[in-house]
This record gives sequence, C-alpha cells and structure tokens, in this order.
Amino acid sequence: MAVKRRSRARIWAEYLYMVGVERLVRLLPIGAHLRLGRFLGRLTRLADRGHRRVAEANAAWALGLSREEARQLVRRVYRNVCTNFVEDLMLPKILKRMKLEDFSIIEGAEHLKAALARGKGAIVVTGHFGNWELAGRVLAHAAGGAMVVARTQSNPLIEERARRFREGGGLRVAGREGALRKVVHHLRAGGCVAMLIDQNQRKGGVFVPFFGKLASTVPSPASLALKHDVPVLAGYSYRIGHELRHCFHCDPPFELIRTGDYKADVVANTAMFTKRIEDFVRQRPDQWFWLHSRWRKRPPEELGAAGGQEQDDGAEDSEEGSDIT
Repeated sequence: MAVKRRSRARIWAEYLYMVGVERLVRLLPIGAHLRLGRFLGRLTRLADRGHRRVAEANAAWALGLSREEARQLVRRVYRNVCTNFVEDLMLPKILKRMKLEDFSIIEGAEHLKAALARGKGAIVVTGHFGNWELAGRVLAHAAGGAMVVARTQSNPLIEERARRFREGGGLRVAGREGALRKVVHHLRAGGCVAMLIDQNQRKGGVFVPFFGKLASTVPSPASLALKHDVPVLAGYSYRIGHELRHCFHCDPPFELIRTGDYKADVVANTAMFTKRIEDFVRQRPDQWFWLHSRWRKRPPEELGAAGGQEQDDGAEDSEEGSDIT
C-alpha cells in the first residue's frame, strides 16, 4: 500500500512546531535541560503504555528480573530516552559554549585509528545506547569523519534540518535508497561507517541469538567485511552519572570467522557481533532502548510459514537500523 503524502500545510506545521520546541528548550540554562528530560521521562512512561509493556516484558525475561525490577529498569530507560531528546535539542547551544571533548570522551580510540590505518576503512557496529545521536558525532570526531545509514524522515523540512546538523558534526548520512553503493565507496576511500544492528530487521535479516532468543538482524556489516576485507569493531555510548558527561567505548577489531562458506560465515559473524551488543546491554541495561520490539519477526521454523512473520505485541516496529545487504 502506497504511503500517503503529507500535505504542504502539515509539513510546515510539523516543522514550525519542532523549531518552536527547539527554541524554547534552548532558553534553558545548560544543565537545566537534564532535569526537564527526567521530568518528561516520567510523563512519557505513564502515557506510553504499549511500549512500556513491551519493554518491561522483554527486560524481565532477558535479564531474569522480577516484575518490579523490570518496572524500575524501564523507568530509568524512559528517563534516558527523554533526556537524550532534550539534550539533542540543546546540543547546538552546548557546542557554542563547550568543546565536544569537554563533556564526551572516547575509550579505545587507538583501536579505531589502527583499524583505519590499514586503508580499507572500518565498520563500527553499535546500537541504540546512551545518547546515540551524540555518539555519532563523537565517533566522527575520533575517526576524522564517519558515515551513518539512516531512514529518511517523512517530513522533508525536518529531514533537511537534521541532515545539516549531522553533517556539521562530521557525519555523512546515507539514506537507505542506494546506501550500499555509498557505503562501499566510503569504505574504499578509507572511511569509517557506523551501523546500528540492534533492531528488528523486517526484510533480508538473518536470525541469530540475542539473549538466547533468535532475532532478525541486519547482515550488512558481516557481508561487507567478508567481501571487502574491512575491519569491524563494536562500540557503544553511555551516559556517566546524571550529568552532561558521556563516553563512547570502542573495542579492538573482531577476528572474523572465515570458513569458506560465505552464507554460513555471514550468519556466524553477525551472531558474534550481536553477542557483543548483548554484552554491552548487560553491562548497562538502563542505557539501551528496550522500548523497541527487538524479537518481533520470528523464523519460519517457529511459525511454519515461509519467510517468518511478525508477532503482534501492540507496539510499532521503528525499524531504524541499517538495512543494506
């Protein structure tokens, strides 16, 4: 079914609303935005019943939590998500008064630089941890620029504004249309590409374990690494305490699995990357985006239907990860 086009009036109304909210937030002193984010987190959790139920159920079984423990964890997740939202709106003001390195550090920058020094580019697999919008900027700063694959927003004015902001921080944004060609070109030029691999892959995914349950996962990082001999590193961002302090952690490159069976190797390497993402979640579970229906698509052997199906859990699948194959 074709997607309905937004009217010109609606496009401008959405854009002006967003700009208005941004300007109001930037009237706040730096630091006060964090308190606003925490307050919005409490309100959003109460209003967002569907995603709250998904998050609490998934966190409970994945981490072995009691119902009350899961509820407390999800409270912190909403606080983190809403703080990120307000912080991202405030970021231009923050960066006028502070340097990026004043409030955000990177652990393992030497691993990234060594991988890039090989001259074949580097892929950083990551997920929706901490403030992932800020993480892209930190990664670009450490790598001398980076490319991300992102879904194009339905409002072209908001999309253009977001693109300009990201590019101002050293990021190149590749929309999903034609992303493979752009990513390969960027890697061949020795560049860094960041790929989010922690969300449900509706089409073209491979099923690998995530917290012991098969999850449809984007195979692009493994496929590109095997075909073009590109080093792959895992990284994640997390907030330090409750202040304006962040860290982006970067691992050494993976030792890629190469058996000669390309399809099997894509699955095996994707499973290895995903296991590292799981490790990150276990270290700081309140910093991950549990609100997403990560296990929504099921493998055909579970459902007896070719291609797998998506379970109905009452929450929308945001499908924001990279989907190039």
